Amino acid sequence: MAVRKETIKQQFNAALPAVLEPGEQVLGGAYGVSGPNPLWAQGLLGLIGFLIFQMRYYYVALTDRRVIFMKASFWTSRPAGLGWSDPRDSITISDLSTDKKLWNWGRFSSPTKQDLRMNFHAFWREELKAMGDLLADRIAGPRLGPGAAGDPPTPPGDAPPPPPPAP
Repeated sequence: MAVRKETIKQQFNAALPAVLEPGEQVLGGAYGVSGPNPLWAQGLLGLIGFLIFQMRYYYVALTDRRVIFMKASFWTSRPAGLGWSDPRDSITISDLSTDKKLWNWGRFSSPTKQDLRMNFHAFWREELKAMGDLLADRIAGPRLGPGAAGDPPTPPGDAPPPPPPAP
């Protein structure tokens, strides 16, 4: 069973070439789970919560052309085939949160899936931030966490004053 991030990346990077188009380049990826916050769904209800909420594990790979969802085994975290893929220009991401202590998330909408919530453990935060930066033009609404530079968001009412008028 793969539990180390590098092992999971290696396994999925080895499986991705089978689904890539000629000349397509992988830019990043992160391992996550669909559905409600796993802390509540699985943490409180265990395997029953996983089944009730129909949660599924995916490795989300971002390429220069598409977003690819590779299915992952619940028991071993190993690749279990292609889930689906969508062209980058057909997706919308909303409520992207990258500043939570344990589980970060975003809502993914495309012609294939509508309003799919994906949760990413804090181990995958940097990968999620990098993918968010690469898909910045596809994010609807504000990002709910600091950007790639790690700057905290400006609290409401604490905006910097406007520059003084030129003489």
